[in-house]
Amino acid sequence: MFDEARLERLISAHFDRELTVEEKCELEAMLLSSSKARQLFLDHAEWHGLLREQAMQAGGVTLLDQVSRAEKKVLPFARRAWIAAGLAACVALGWWLRPSDKPPGTEGLAGNEVMHNEVALLDRAIDVEWDGPSFETGSALPKGPIKIRKGTLQLDFYSGARVVLEGPASLELLSPDLARLDSGKLTARVPPPAEGFTVMNANLRVVDRGTEFGMSVTGTNDCEVHVFKGEVELQGDVPEATTRELFEGHAVSIRQGKSEAMTANRDSFIDSTRLLEAATRENDANWENWKTASQAFRETPGLRIHFDFEDLDPSAMLLRNRAAGADEDSNGTIIGCEVLSGRWDRKGALGFAKTSDRVRFRSEGTAPAITLMAWVRVDSLPLEHNSLLSMAPDKVGEVHWKLDQTGRLLLGLRASTEYAYSSWERLESPPVVGPKDFGRWLHLATVIDSRTGTMSHFVNGSLVATGKMSRRVPVQLGLANLGNFDASSPASPTNGLVRAFNGRIDEFALLTRALTAEEITSMFEKGFID
Repeated sequence: MFDEARLERLISAHFDRELTVEEKCELEAMLLSSSKARQLFLDHAEWHGLLREQAMQAGGVTLLDQVSRAEKKVLPFARRAWIAAGLAACVALGWWLRPSDKPPGTEGLAGNEVMHNEVALLDRAIDVEWDGPSFETGSALPKGPIKIRKGTLQLDFYSGARVVLEGPASLELLSPDLARLDSGKLTARVPPPAEGFTVMNANLRVVDRGTEFGMSVTGTNDCEVHVFKGEVELQGDVPEATTRELFEGHAVSIRQGKSEAMTANRDSFIDSTRLLEAATRENDANWENWKTASQAFRETPGLRIHFDFEDLDPSAMLLRNRAAGADEDSNGTIIGCEVLSGRWDRKGALGFAKTSDRVRFRSEGTAPAITLMAWVRVDSLPLEHNSLLSMAPDKVGEVHWKLDQTGRLLLGLRASTEYAYSSWERLESPPVVGPKDFGRWLHLATVIDSRTGTMSHFVNGSLVATGKMSRRVPVQLGLANLGNFDASSPASPTNGLVRAFNGRIDEFALLTRALTAEEITSMFEKGFID
């Protein structure tokens, strides 16, 4: 809560241009912390404008009587102008709109059309249990609250500040350089480009002056500030006799309007270094679990191709097929590509960036049903078609598996030899990959079952599209490209088309049977293997 009488005095002083620097900061804090305070400010702005308009009219009767009728029509809009002036004053004060308040003039815009809504990146999440909306590691975070019941988050604000948040905690993101901590602990590391980064608690503002500091909040009037490096400045609702500048090694406890000087306790806060150590331990454990599950997966009935992207040797250009009983002729040949890390730091992956990058392999025969599965990281979708797999080019039963520029997962199964759109059995999903998914690992799976005449797409274990086949054509295996496409015949209308994938792949499997939805969900949940 805020002191309404105090707010009235500060607003009046603002319009009379009598605010001191400290009072300006105090007014900022009140406006940021309360929608009611912001409404009161707007009410005062309107009345201020009306009074000024009235004074102008009273002092210029002769002049106004002489103006043309067209000019007089402008006067009713003076009120709006002065309201706009009041809003501009809010901006000058540093008043950022709360996430629930859409910026004026953007009411008709949808989703990503509202600019500057994202203010930070979720860099790491360790053992987190969310309390409300959840976010994936690597996600851009919009303005609004982040709540966790347990665990630790590392947030990289667009200003350059890095914040480690320890649960249980509630943190509201207000702008790239402003956040409000309602409960929990955080540590902020603020490099020079982010100087001025601010964390609020109620009407208290902790402003960075080139620091690393910690805050611990257990309630509206219960906050500790610890400075581990550099200096912070306390602004807003600070108890009397409290030093407003804290330096390295110093701390202050503010409870029920009273403050107590303390010694900063670094060990009571998790920093980025300790978080990285915990992330490394979790990373290694996940990778070890995957290795165990991956070896068991090799014995899965119907598994024809299993590329796990481990032990990659670029000089050998070899990608081993790990499926049980596979012969060397089914190994993949790496063309171009860069050896990179996969879902975990110790997990291998190939990066596909150039139009020449691909893995070429061969698997002979036909199959009435197949399942395709891959863990992919999409970095962008620059082309109309971005190929995940192309197989048996120009033959009946040929398969194209790809993402289009809008993020839809597409499947094409050639049902006749003519070079025509109607020659294909097709399945298109709704958009399942967008800019928010770029740089994140996704599990994609597609099932073709000519025996039942159905095709299905899955993303992260969930069914996203299914359709019937009008022609139940068996799948033709053969020469294939992973992450790229080419046609075998110069006469093909697709000859020379560029459909290169841009991103990473760290696991791929082809099974000559139709996995059930339950099996695909189970494999995703294991991380297929995670």
